[in-house]
Amino acid sequence: MDHDGPVRLGLSPFASSRAGVEALAALGVQGGIDTLWLGDGLLHNPDFPTWSGAMEPVTELAWLAGRFPTARLGLSAAVLPLRDVTWLAKQAMTLDHVSDGRFVLAVAPGFWAAESAARGLDHAERGVRFDDGLDGLVAAFAGEAHDGPFVHVPAALAPGPSTAGGPPIWLAGARATMDRALDRGLPFQASRLSPDDLAPLARRWWDGGGGLLGVRIRIGLDRVASRADGVDWQALTGPVDFLATELARYADLRVADVSLIPGQDDRSSRAAVEALGEYVVPTLTTAGLLG
Repeated sequence: MDHDGPVRLGLSPFASSRAGVEALAALGVQGGIDTLWLGDGLLHNPDFPTWSGAMEPVTELAWLAGRFPTARLGLSAAVLPLRDVTWLAKQAMTLDHVSDGRFVLAVAPGFWAAESAARGLDHAERGVRFDDGLDGLVAAFAGEAHDGPFVHVPAALAPGPSTAGGPPIWLAGARATMDRALDRGLPFQASRLSPDDLAPLARRWWDGGGGLLGVRIRIGLDRVASRADGVDWQALTGPVDFLATELARYADLRVADVSLIPGQDDRSSRAAVEALGEYVVPTLTTAGLLG
């Protein structure tokens, strides 16, 4: 199954304070943004202020679910090897209930070796741990038990999902994770790839019979100074017409869902979200590219 329809556009309301997150989320939703996404980080990371990666995302998403009752919610991506899969399943099913089925759970093997070390795990084992955790998560959503080499999930885990089969599970990450998504018939969210960089991966995805394809990418306005000078953003950075053009190119690759991380600090994040609402979203909507 592929995708040739409109694109869903979401953002991460990353800011340095609770008030900043709420203001960015409100600005995005009012500007036509479809989904509010949060990431998953365990340790302090100087690239992200506290409210931009250090908060526990399921808890924060529950707050956002009540504050913005029309927005879809996404977690990208829960690092399965670092988490207790039984409790993650329970949290995800609870959020599925309290959001009335508006929650998407993307999962990943993990990127930062320091986080594996902090949990006493061999970072090189994250792939096999991820596979076992994913099996456990799928079983939990089905109300079944799972007894794997690393993960043990009891049957009939409460509360059970609100959405039939549980909240949607996506895989997120690089090519190895994409191949897992193809093998399992699950959606895949690529990370930090421009349209040019994504194109060969997208061809492999469609040639392999993949379904929903998403991407998560930073964006920034080149006219706004940022603390990220000298940092490899792996971002789309430019004026508003450039951002609209590049985001439209994802639709040409049959990407169904684009998750945006706007800016790198409060000022650049707000400028990027304002640009989305004032120019980019209306331009893509007029072109018939947004759902």
